[in-house]
Amino acid sequence: NPMPDEIEVPLEQSQEHIEKAHEENHGEGHGEAGEKGKNSWTRFIAVATAILAVVAAIGALKSGLLVNEALLAKNDALLQKSEQVKYLTDKSDSYNYYQAEGLKSLIYQTAAQALPPGSVVAQDDRKQSAHYKDKQDEIKKKADESDVKSREAEEKAVKDNEESAKFMEKHHMFAFSVSLCQIAIALSAIAALTRSRRVWFLGLASGLAGVAALVGGFLGLHLPFAF
Repeated sequence: NPMPDEIEVPLEQSQEHIEKAHEENHGEGHGEAGEKGKNSWTRFIAVATAILAVVAAIGALKSGLLVNEALLAKNDALLQKSEQVKYLTDKSDSYNYYQAEGLKSLIYQTAAQALPPGSVVAQDDRKQSAHYKDKQDEIKKKADESDVKSREAEEKAVKDNEESAKFMEKHHMFAFSVSLCQIAIALSAIAALTRSRRVWFLGLASGLAGVAALVGGFLGLHLPFAF
């Protein structure tokens, strides 16, 4: 299966906005302490945005890999289901054949009982009855083997589905991390353009939550809600 489309991290456009804001702040006054503080602040936003972009890229890569693993496990489950159907069909056909051979054995046995015990025809009928009885045993053995294989295929399909679900749960954690980092990057660009520290604090909080989600994903944690 091909890898799913990678989650895009809007870094380039955000960096352009931040650089534009930095240039505006730098051009408005070199000697004022307040403007220098703003220049330092926008530089800090640019660095933090780059770090968040790296975090988002790692999360996106891990998320895509987990989706691939989930798809492979789901495909394996479907293959096992098709194998189970095949074995169940073989089992059904074998039992039908078993019943037909049993009927033939019964017919020859009944015919032999109606004839004189020492007659040649009666002996042949008993041989035919025994022959079909032996075939019944072989057919039943094959049917039982198909039954066992169908159960094994069903168990493997259940395990593959469970494994696929686990991969998807892990994927959700990393995808959530990427989403939080994307929000943080967008808010950082807005904060740089509007010079709003409140917006920056919101972006910073979102970015820290994204980093925490990434670490939690590598630790095997899961989201407590649907995503």
